[in-house]
Amino acid sequence: MTPEQKALAVAVAAQLNLAPAPGTEDHWARVFNLPDDGKLYFSSGRQRGQLHISASVANGLREHRPYYREREAPKTSMNVSESKDAQQIAADVRRRLLPEYERELAACAANKAKHDDNNAKRVAALTKVAAPFGERVQCDEQSGEPRPLSIDREGKFSLTAKPYCEAVKLEIGVSPEIAGKIAALLAAL
Repeated sequence: MTPEQKALAVAVAAQLNLAPAPGTEDHWARVFNLPDDGKLYFSSGRQRGQLHISASVANGLREHRPYYREREAPKTSMNVSESKDAQQIAADVRRRLLPEYERELAACAANKAKHDDNNAKRVAALTKVAAPFGERVQCDEQSGEPRPLSIDREGKFSLTAKPYCEAVKLEIGVSPEIAGKIAALLAAL
């Protein structure tokens, strides 16, 4: 970005009441925080005399972006002429970019809520399996998804429980004699 483009980006962000994102001073673009932890990026446009502006949802929501068919995705980037003043560009951002960004944000938030609800159901289902053995359910640190549960009682049995949306898959390794007893219990359900 040229010094003029950087100054224009700062002026537009001021019109939008956006603060610079910390730690992005040496970034390839000027980056500003949106109120919901998203980011607004200003960079050089593809053509001379243009400023490229794009919005991105918060890091925790990006993985929850829905799949869009061709031309259905929100248009969360735009090019504007550098000849416009900061007030005009800010008005363009409010009118053209932010509504599309908010549409994407809402879709990501809905998908995240559904994902979190499914995770909670899977953790609850695994907890019902783990509790009688005094075990605890472990979750992946990044995704929050529960890890398969493995219980091994040497010589007696081994049990692996894997969570799915509406079910738990159990893999039980036992002697043929115990397998017959388990089958009888299951048949009585």
